[in-house]
Amino acid sequence: MRYVWGCVFAFLVSSCGLKEAQAEKSLGLPNFLISDFKYVAINTMGQKEWELKASEAVMYQNSDDVFIYNFRVAFYRISNGVEILDSILTANKGQVNKKSLLVIAEGNVRILASETSLETERIQWDNIKKLFFSEAGIPVVIQRGGTRLIGYNLVADASLKEIRMENIDAKIQQ
Repeated sequence: MRYVWGCVFAFLVSSCGLKEAQAEKSLGLPNFLISDFKYVAINTMGQKEWELKASEAVMYQNSDDVFIYNFRVAFYRISNGVEILDSILTANKGQVNKKSLLVIAEGNVRILASETSLETERIQWDNIKKLFFSEAGIPVVIQRGGTRLIGYNLVADASLKEIRMENIDAKIQQ
């Protein structure tokens, strides 16, 4: 039975879009170093999905990844034709894949939404599934009102309204 659950878990993790980050050091000298970098992801309807701003971006000829430093990503949704800010992610460094738009954030990662905040050391945004994913073994702290949750293997939407985690430790503050 454990083997079956292990296989199911391995399948779910492998289908979540998680990937090993490409090591920047192995790519040699960069082709582009950009200060005050800005990237806007637009959907097929021409609506802004997210906007990334970084103090620095580095690009290599043989890589589909853009390496970013000291960055912020604002996630949006459209409601009744109006652009609404869902959340803001900040991190020390990360990567954006130019083809899949997978965003990897590392180092002092924080996500702020209207009623919820999240803190961790590494998280990924899957632009196809429109979900955040954390990796096994890396704790995620969620703060909502007076409740503080610490858990692992997070899956959450951009607004942090729908959150799933495993091995949760909850503390209710009064």
